[in-house]
Amino acid sequence: VTGTWMGSTTVPCTYVPWEGFTEHTLSWSLERDSSVSTIFRRDESGDHILPAKFRGRLSVPKNSPGDASLLIENLEMPDSGHYTCRVVWRSADNSLVTRELTTTVKVVKEVNPPSSSWELPCSLHQ
Repeated sequence: VTGTWMGSTTVPCTYVPWEGFTEHTLSWSLERDSSVSTIFRRDESGDHILPAKFRGRLSVPKNSPGDASLLIENLEMPDSGHYTCRVVWRSADNSLVTRELTTTVKVVKEVNPPSSSWELPCSLHQ
């Protein structure tokens, strides 16, 4: 997934809800420069955005079974990295099932910003 600096991008994570299973926890982690950190976690107590630099910039759809995609707004260059979506479901007999999906995000600076229209004078009159 490629996102433009200062723009927004969605990192996809979708699944087909299983009958008899409920979403127990959902987390997103970011691997960058060989270190992995959890940046978003949803559990029975609500949504938690862990690093301060992501507060106000991350969101995951609510009340939309099967869609755990991560929206990142106001992209910064250090947001590039490997994002892993991890969903844990609980079955009726209390067993847990986990699935993970990793997507690479690359933040780029736009080469030709749309607002850069300007003209050079062709000749100067004296």
